Amino acid sequence: MPRTRLEGRATAGGRVYQAGRDLHLSEVHLHHGGPAGPLAVVEPVLPAGEAVAEVFVGRGVETGAVLAVLDPAVGATGMVVVSSVAGLAGIGKTALARSCAAEAVARGWYPGGAVFVDLNGYAPDPADRVMPAQVFAPMLHALGLRGPVDAAGAGQAAQYHRLLAERAAEGRPVLLVLDNASGIEQTADLLPRSRVHRTLITSRHTLATRGSRTLELGTLAAADARTLVEEQYALLAPDGTGTRDDPEGTERLCRLCGHLPLALHIATALLARDPDRTPGELADELARAHRRLDVLDDGERAVRAAFELSYLRLTPEQALLFRLLPLNPGPHLATDTAARLVDVPEDDAVRLIRELARAHVVERAGPGLWRQHDLMRAYAIELLGRLGDDQAEASNRLLDHYVALAADAVTVLRTGPDHAPRAFHTPEEALDWFDREHPNIQAAISMAATFGDSDGAVRLQEGLIALYAHRRQTTEWEGAARSAERFAREADDVAGRSGALREVALALEAAGRADDTARAAETLLRFQRTVVRRARAAPGSLDCAELLEHALAAVAEGERLLGGRDEPLVRTLRMEVARAVAARRNGGAFEELGVRALREAAEPPPGSGRPQGEALAWAGMALQKLRFAGRIHNSEDDGEGVGLYAAERALAMIPPTTDPEEAESWREVCDVLARYAVESTTGGAEARASDEFTREGWWRTCLPAVARAHEIAVAACARIGDRAAQTDLLTGLADESFASGDYERAVGCRYRLAVAAVAAGDEAGEGEALAGVAHAALLLEHHQEAADAAERAVPLLLGSGLPAVAGRALAALANARHRLGDLAAALEAASRAVSLAHSADDPQGRAAALLVLGLAQRDTGAGADAHRSWAAALALTRALADPSFTARAEIFLISVGFPLADP
Repeated sequence: MPRTRLEGRATAGGRVYQAGRDLHLSEVHLHHGGPAGPLAVVEPVLPAGEAVAEVFVGRGVETGAVLAVLDPAVGATGMVVVSSVAGLAGIGKTALARSCAAEAVARGWYPGGAVFVDLNGYAPDPADRVMPAQVFAPMLHALGLRGPVDAAGAGQAAQYHRLLAERAAEGRPVLLVLDNASGIEQTADLLPRSRVHRTLITSRHTLATRGSRTLELGTLAAADARTLVEEQYALLAPDGTGTRDDPEGTERLCRLCGHLPLALHIATALLARDPDRTPGELADELARAHRRLDVLDDGERAVRAAFELSYLRLTPEQALLFRLLPLNPGPHLATDTAARLVDVPEDDAVRLIRELARAHVVERAGPGLWRQHDLMRAYAIELLGRLGDDQAEASNRLLDHYVALAADAVTVLRTGPDHAPRAFHTPEEALDWFDREHPNIQAAISMAATFGDSDGAVRLQEGLIALYAHRRQTTEWEGAARSAERFAREADDVAGRSGALREVALALEAAGRADDTARAAETLLRFQRTVVRRARAAPGSLDCAELLEHALAAVAEGERLLGGRDEPLVRTLRMEVARAVAARRNGGAFEELGVRALREAAEPPPGSGRPQGEALAWAGMALQKLRFAGRIHNSEDDGEGVGLYAAERALAMIPPTTDPEEAESWREVCDVLARYAVESTTGGAEARASDEFTREGWWRTCLPAVARAHEIAVAACARIGDRAAQTDLLTGLADESFASGDYERAVGCRYRLAVAAVAAGDEAGEGEALAGVAHAALLLEHHQEAADAAERAVPLLLGSGLPAVAGRALAALANARHRLGDLAAALEAASRAVSLAHSADDPQGRAAALLVLGLAQRDTGAGADAHRSWAAALALTRALADPSFTARAEIFLISVGFPLADP
């Protein structure tokens, strides 16, 4: 299938495709359902001797203050110690935090681990700000959790704090650097609970964080600012003398940069790139830029002026790369990725990216890795939108790059070094690449999915699947496989979907979850019908052969996973593949789809030659199909239509009338059809407890098939004269219909039960059926019908010794009379219902009657009595172990203005 291509071009003021990293995925894995929010990238803090070097001067007092807090030997106060560093954008908060953290690690203070995470707290869109829920999982990975990460957010939070508690008990302190937080909601749930650990937070605001020492970070002192410029200049231009030759210009340059480290670094890079320019001349240019930006405050103006001057000094090729860098959805960018962004050879990209680093508009994040300061990234995004660059082609090249490398990495992991592709020579190289690019791949998956490139998302997920499978990370393996299945479904890629289902089963097998593995294997087998149908419809013989080969392999894997169980299904699937192969070889058309193809696949085993044997085979096939599918449907495309067809064939073979001896010979067939009908309701309760879409799907798609299965079984039992079985089946269908909201069908079933009860002289059965009619008719707002049915039901039920059922019928009668405006009758019926329910020890029936009684009392002017009735109903419902009934009762009471807090 051809890949979906991104299309579009930014217009002036338009939004960049990946502005602000808004498409990142959290490490909370995709089996929770779609993109889960901004990506939390947790990095280890390297010791000072190993961290990427940058000029860091001044801040001696601040550094000492922070290190004093970070020293584990200090501050044994019994509370968590948090150092909050607050200041303007570009003032050097992150640099100070990184420097102090690296020094603390170098001193050996944190054997339990030290990690850094950018919370992106000042993203323009609040949805892009990283919250604790997105941090727990990657933090657990970074701190070396042994075992799988919990799939649920609450479980991850518990694991996180349990891990910190274990490290504290072991005397192994942990350092957390939470950078760029805008509010305590981003940090509060991440704070350790032990005084052993330390947390360093940076923010542009002073955060009221419990147990913290707040350090307000100001601009650099004039002398420190000049020192920073001089040392940075010496590093970038060792032979330059500009800052020494023009001290006055250097000082003025520092003032115009607002003594902000970010602006000073950029200005110094401009000086180093043009040795003939003096600091004073650059200061003059900055002054002119300042005047253009008078609408900004001093700090913003200084930084923005430095950005503009730096950008204007870039060559067109450098400027284009600078503008396109934010299209990379992840936190950092490799040099080879930069080459694909601007479509140049890697050697040229090395030169371009290094020039951008010299200009201080990107910074080195590691060997061959680069990143942008968030302010610089925002400036690049603004330029990208303003200048209307073609983002689509660059984004497509970027995704193609990640997809190709992921495919190469998968190949070498699965086949070994003997079949290594060009990009990687050994599995170790592929694993190193995955480790380095993991957050970028996660974000690229989200980018691809968001813009409709589901095939690209599948290919990237396959890379992560191979990584997790290689490392036996079963939770991540399963999650990535489920995500791949979803993306493959969106891409209409049946082979990709089947492969993903296979990986789900293998991940569950590796995790030792036998029952889940069996269910996943059954799902994999069921899906092969779709694969075979797609093969039949394939226009080319090669595509057909590939799909059928894939189906055969999947069937073999499913058979292995099930341990030889469900052999009839396996044989059937292999027969379907053989038929498809035969049809292609013979050059026949591929019209064998739908009902005809399914019925061919569903031929039951031959009977004994007697009609009962053949009917039993058809009935057994119906039950087998249902149990295999897991849920009945009214659609023949998924195979369950075969079950209904088989049941109808079995029914058709039973004679319309039978004598007692002949009826007994058909009983086994009827029993199997009855089991088929009863088991067809499987999944109803689960669907009703699920979301609205699932409930609607059950009601529209499954319930009609459930009804048809019951009608077949009822008709079969009628032909052998088994009235008890008919009553049980109709009662089951009425209950399922009522629970699923099909009240019309429920009323119809109850009336049929009433007629049958009259014919059998069963007054109790007639009364119960009519009470059921009353309840369902009320919900249909057929109030007169409900009243009539209830009035007929009550004496029958009382005469049969069923006071509880009679009480509930009276409550329905009261409700109907109230709706019809007959308040006196409603009051009388409700009062009787309360008494009967009380005598029958039926608290739920009594609560329901009290609710209706309160309505009648209120509307007849007895407000105080109504209040007492509703208070009693509320007390009863809260004492019941039925949350659903209690919730419905409370909703009713709220609707009539009853105060729930004052029962």
